[in-house]
Amino acid sequence: MKIKIDLSVLTEILNLKNKQEEDVITELKKIYKDFEFNLIDGVAEIDIDDINLMPDQVHNNLVGLCEKGSLNKALQKAQSLLTKYPHSSELNRILAQIYFQTGDIVQAENFLISALKLNPKNTYALILMGNLQHERSELESALSYWNTALKYDPDDYLSLSNIASLLAQQNHLDEAKSFFEESIKVNSKFPNALYGLALVYYNQGEMDFAFDKVVTALKCSKPKEEVYENAKQLAIEISKELTKNNLPEVESDIHQQKDDLIKKSKKKIKIELSNTIDTLAKLEVAEYKNKDYHRLLYKKKDLTVPHLMLHELYHLEFIIEARKIQNNFLFTSNQSHLDKFFKELSNFRAGLSKKGIPSENIKKLITSLFNGLNSQVFNTPIDLFIEQNIYKNHPKARPVQLLSLYKIISDGVKATTDKEVVNIMPKSIVSKSKILNLVHALWYKKFYGIDLVPEFKSNKIERNQAENLYHEYLEYSKDKEPSEEYELLKHWAEDLDLDGLFELKKENTNKSKTAEDVIDEVNSDPYGVESEEPDYIVEERRKFIESHGSDEINTAVVMYMVGALDFFNSRSKEDIKKIAFEFATLGMTGIDPSKGNYEVPSINKKMSGYQALAYYYVSWALGIPEMLSDLGMPFQEEYELAKKAL
Repeated sequence: MKIKIDLSVLTEILNLKNKQEEDVITELKKIYKDFEFNLIDGVAEIDIDDINLMPDQVHNNLVGLCEKGSLNKALQKAQSLLTKYPHSSELNRILAQIYFQTGDIVQAENFLISALKLNPKNTYALILMGNLQHERSELESALSYWNTALKYDPDDYLSLSNIASLLAQQNHLDEAKSFFEESIKVNSKFPNALYGLALVYYNQGEMDFAFDKVVTALKCSKPKEEVYENAKQLAIEISKELTKNNLPEVESDIHQQKDDLIKKSKKKIKIELSNTIDTLAKLEVAEYKNKDYHRLLYKKKDLTVPHLMLHELYHLEFIIEARKIQNNFLFTSNQSHLDKFFKELSNFRAGLSKKGIPSENIKKLITSLFNGLNSQVFNTPIDLFIEQNIYKNHPKARPVQLLSLYKIISDGVKATTDKEVVNIMPKSIVSKSKILNLVHALWYKKFYGIDLVPEFKSNKIERNQAENLYHEYLEYSKDKEPSEEYELLKHWAEDLDLDGLFELKKENTNKSKTAEDVIDEVNSDPYGVESEEPDYIVEERRKFIESHGSDEINTAVVMYMVGALDFFNSRSKEDIKKIAFEFATLGMTGIDPSKGNYEVPSINKKMSGYQALAYYYVSWALGIPEMLSDLGMPFQEEYELAKKAL
């Protein structure tokens, strides 16, 4: 082919610009002595057939080696090809690229000069030469090569992005922004330009635009790539800034969501600061706490709390929606589920016992695993729907959502990959927990581009199962109906063979007790047996409990415990112990606070759910105190208050 190029441009490309014109021509004739070279009216004409010098398949194989990172193999292959295709501009350019990537700048420049001699319009060689000059901090020279590449290919997004980066480094931010935008117009998925534009917006204080572009850059890049790592760090920094800036809007969203839920549930919602909860935010559903209002508790010590508060409110919304169609479910587990779990881990328990670990510690560990898995099974599918709602309905909360989920998923990585944890825990339990964490990570990758999946170090089976669960979620998410989260929950539990850990019971909202119902019941029969004490004593006790207990105290349970303490007062420890085991047997089938008609042989009396739980706890506290913690019943505060009220 005949290449036509202005003499001045050719002189600059081949770095002959400091010579006189006749010397330049003499030098060019030496360079092109093996080719037909003419100079007509200041235009150099070079007849070089570069089209068929290296077959496409040979070229593609060589490029494939480079893309795989097999640079040593690629270098050997390219060097062997050079004797066969010495006049290939592209082969020389590839050799230059390999040397540049391996840090041999001198050799890279030599081969680039050869590539540009053979084809001065080789835009890839021009870009690489610009990159090389930029590496040497020769900024003007770099800009010259990139501009030349643009002359031959105005849609060269690489050169556009490189020029923008150079302008940004020189603090010409508006000009840099224009070039980055032009690059993105040509290739909307070029991560370098997207990241560069995000950085410009960040430096100009335009945080919303910066956030949008950096997330897109993350979605278009891959872990371990330099641009991905840079974009991830920038995304976190931008999110921190925006979380602070957007706090008023996010707080407004929280209160708007609260107001909407008040209308839907026809109950008040109290938002209260609490330092006693074990999480950063916690929802208390009115009916489950026997109160006439819902409570959203939160700790104010973490930047991500607003996201978690929104998240908890959406849990309530899902419950309300399911109740509208009378299809809400209660996630319950009892002693029989725990016993089954213990049985399944009998070998694990035996192994720990052989290592000299006390049986009490083993029980606590396995109970903790049981509770943790149950929490994951219940929350993971529901949480995905909730996070999608937050993402869709609360754009100002996206930066805090990015930060919050990054922390949550990173904690999941640590919990399932930490060597100390992995070495001691049952492999099947760690694997199932990892799969559920992976599903969350897949959602996060899709919406925010941060890919934490590789950090779980999962095997192929775990990844495939997580992807299958995630794709099932995606199908449900297209047109999710109220209560369908429970359907998905059941499917996932069955797929992971975790459905034996719990039971989903349909909630009977018509029979749910209000706080007033519970107090009335307590006033009519506070002890759970026929009481002969005057009403004024019962009323005084109730007032004492309400004045000395916190809002988190279950008044009904305390009143029933007072009755239980009085009931057991005249009985021997052996009798109490016997009754304690009778309650344990009753508890194996589950005790539902909202139901009644519970009884044990030694107490010939029908009891409500809370009444049975209160007697259950007190019997163990008095008869078998050394095993009380094994019950896992959260009534210690109620018990202490009941002893004072007696």
